[in-house]
Amino acid sequence: MIGRGALLLGVVALLFQSIGAVQATGTRKVGPFTVITNDKPDGRKDVAAIVSGPGAPFGLAIRCIDATLSVALVPLRDEGLFGTSGRTAAVSVQPTGRAPTEMAGRVTEDRAFHLAAPAPMLGLVLATENMAVSVPDAAGAAAEARFDLRLAERALVDLVGNCAAR
Repeated sequence: MIGRGALLLGVVALLFQSIGAVQATGTRKVGPFTVITNDKPDGRKDVAAIVSGPGAPFGLAIRCIDATLSVALVPLRDEGLFGTSGRTAAVSVQPTGRAPTEMAGRVTEDRAFHLAAPAPMLGLVLATENMAVSVPDAAGAAAEARFDLRLAERALVDLVGNCAAR
């Protein structure tokens, strides 16, 4: 079985794929989050963070690349978990103690499920301690992951400071 560290390395590669050959200038762990920072020559930073739960079929990746916010669900065990590129679906997000919320998204070429509107998810991540996320897999069954977000504010401070949440 592939170790959690190997999975996170794969996710790091996926997170920075869209900006070409990049050397991360900093990688740190903040509780269940892995945060990767790349200092740019113009003084800005690209920041990516991923959080996953024990045994989760997917991780939650939040990134700010060139001041653009994106949020994606990234398969951790089965690359085809979400189906083919272009497939759309609604994600059910349920922070502990709140009613579920649906968010639209689609599968992209990188096999991740990208949310159409990332800012609302970032707001929920920063405002809650635990969250369940459910998304239809390629066969139409629900794939679910639970995330411990208690350290989100500390883990995402660079991301929030460098990215306009639009």
